Amino acid sequence: MEVVYWKEIGKELGRLQVKKESVRYRIAPFVQWKVLIAEQNAEVKKGMPVLLKIRDVEIPENTILAPLSIMRHAIGTTIDVIEKGISRVEQEKRITHAIFLPVEDGVVEKGDIVGVLKVFFVKTGVIDRRFGFSASDFKIREDMVTANLVYKENGELKRKTIKTRFFGYFKSYIAEWEPVISAENVDVKKGDVRRIRIKEIRLQPNTVVTPLHIMRNAFGSVIEVAQAKPSKVEEEKLIDEAVFLATKDGKIQKGDLLGVLNIYYTAIGKFEPKMTPKEEKFARLVYEKSGRIFRSGMLLKPFAYRRKPISRWEPLVSTEDLTLKKGEVAEVEIEPVKLEENTIVYPLYIMRHAYGTVLDLIEKEPAKVENQKTIKSVLFMPVFDGEIKKGQLLGVINVYNVEVEPYEVLSKWLNEWVEEMKKAFEGGSK
Repeated sequence: MEVVYWKEIGKELGRLQVKKESVRYRIAPFVQWKVLIAEQNAEVKKGMPVLLKIRDVEIPENTILAPLSIMRHAIGTTIDVIEKGISRVEQEKRITHAIFLPVEDGVVEKGDIVGVLKVFFVKTGVIDRRFGFSASDFKIREDMVTANLVYKENGELKRKTIKTRFFGYFKSYIAEWEPVISAENVDVKKGDVRRIRIKEIRLQPNTVVTPLHIMRNAFGSVIEVAQAKPSKVEEEKLIDEAVFLATKDGKIQKGDLLGVLNIYYTAIGKFEPKMTPKEEKFARLVYEKSGRIFRSGMLLKPFAYRRKPISRWEPLVSTEDLTLKKGEVAEVEIEPVKLEENTIVYPLYIMRHAYGTVLDLIEKEPAKVENQKTIKSVLFMPVFDGEIKKGQLLGVINVYNVEVEPYEVLSKWLNEWVEEMKKAFEGGSK
């Protein structure tokens, strides 16, 4: 397959032929944060992705990246990042630009926080120690950051200069699913990026979220979720909006399922994760079949799942030639990716094609996590005018195997995790 990247962003392309292969890896139980801070002023327009110069972010070797979801800037969200040159997971990386997707017209100012990265420490190959890692494997640095927190209060845009510490957290592989259900009727047009009010989701302290990828609504994809004002991971959060990217014209109805969130339990300082009782929720699944849109009502039972620490990467390779226009989202056919039952996926951060980024995967007919699936197309956001050629790498996905159980098992799993982490990091002391 061919990798197309920027030798010099926006000016000179590089091309590289590499072997297509699936790679297995293990993830460490510690995640570090890296904050993304704008290094320029930029006037932005709703729905049009912007290449933002940011303060350089140094990333250690043997790491992969993901966003700390929940919108970090009042007028938009970072959908991907660009590194200087091209690197392998095993190498150090320097992040120089963010791809910022505005949800409204406005201005990003120099010094604004536009996102936060999660840095996962990984290893490939055979690992036989308890977690597969030792303390020497982590190159962790506490960052003290002075930057602008940008949020809205009573509809008015606010900027507050903060000085704060960015470090990280211990992660569990334990999570639950929370449906993202529309709380309003909304007309959408292809290419629209807009906030949609959703039924409130209350998140416990010490939780982080990511969208469950593979599109869950025939009219588009949940790119991000939002709350009134950004809060810390260790605080309770109330999510009341989704950032939705429409892939076709249509109407979102109150009660439609827009997407699903993965809610992971973490620990910062004390190992005291909490959980609350959950009830069934009603939503309508919106899907397309034979060119027609169908809605099917269903009761969504609460489930918990436990992710395996060993995962794999799968490359997404185009099977067609396609002309791209900046900001016009495209559905691109790819070489089939087969996903076994009980798997979830997540795109690997750092833009893998010079002209844009993979936002989501597309499945023609909806299937449960517990079912086998074959992915044949992706949702691609062009960041530059350009073209995709057959055989080019568009992106890479992380594929995780999960164990799915009724929600009631969550408490037992969390207690086991707390005890395991105490033994590993506190020498078994109470």
